[in-house]
Amino acid sequence: MALIGYARCSTIQQDTEIQLAKLKEAGVPESVTFSEYISGAAPFAERLQLQAAIAACEPGDVLVMRSLDRLGRTMEDCVSRAAELLDRGIHVRTLDGRVDTLGLGKMAKLVIGILAAAAEIERELIKERTDAGIAKARSGGVKFGPKRKWTDAEAELVRTLRSQGQSYGQIAKGTGKTISTVRRILGVA
Repeated sequence: MALIGYARCSTIQQDTEIQLAKLKEAGVPESVTFSEYISGAAPFAERLQLQAAIAACEPGDVLVMRSLDRLGRTMEDCVSRAAELLDRGIHVRTLDGRVDTLGLGKMAKLVIGILAAAAEIERELIKERTDAGIAKARSGGVKFGPKRKWTDAEAELVRTLRSQGQSYGQIAKGTGKTISTVRRILGVA
């Protein structure tokens, strides 16, 4: 029985180093630890290091990862990928302690399905709460996005010049703004 490791982060602003250190602590050799920076929503065909980790597994081996969501973004992805592994005699263990199929026998697929469903529901609830918070902030006058690049006086000048028939290019040149900024001020961007 060999341990094979897999670590993934969605962006390079995140860091796989913590996951890699935890995999090493769990006894996974660095020579069979695979890591990548790719969105969990990316198709399996693009997740080359996950494919390599799975390919490195033989019957009786254990694929070790931080959490079950490393296998896929949706419940269906996680369950189907875990089921494929189990069907090949490969076990799945997560460092968060929620999954270890080695001792579960025929119950392994059921447990993984329940945990994956719970994780997907949790993601949906987080998204709902985030969206509600953003909506509340917007209704309270909070503006999102970059700060505007013009003053009220500059905006009034742009509107005046446009009402006098000047082109976007002429207004941009005359005010020192870009054409896209002029268009944003006029609400036509």
